[in-house]
Amino acid sequence: MHTVLSSAELYLNGKKVGHVNVRGWESSWGIGDFTPDDAFSDFAPVFGQWSMLMHEDEDARLSSAASEELSAAEQAMDSIRARLYFPDRNEWRDVRQINIDAELIEWKE
Repeated sequence: MHTVLSSAELYLNGKKVGHVNVRGWESSWGIGDFTPDDAFSDFAPVFGQWSMLMHEDEDARLSSAASEELSAAEQAMDSIRARLYFPDRNEWRDVRQINIDAELIEWKE
């Protein structure tokens, strides 16, 4: 993993929802630790559903119903407009894809 330590604020649909401590980059994915603000509660069910389905039974193949639920959760996540703001650089970055799994956050710009 290419390490670039910094911190950012996460905005979802224009609302500041938490803080990201950037651990670094692995290939085209940014990886960090996420600390939510109270405003994240509006988005937590979407990411929680995705996380639950991803970890449901990691050794078994997903049923077709669970696969459909996972697809719906991913579509809901993809419909959220995510941006990262790096205050030390006064820089905004648009995020194309984002995964939040408890404290772990991964994103692709």
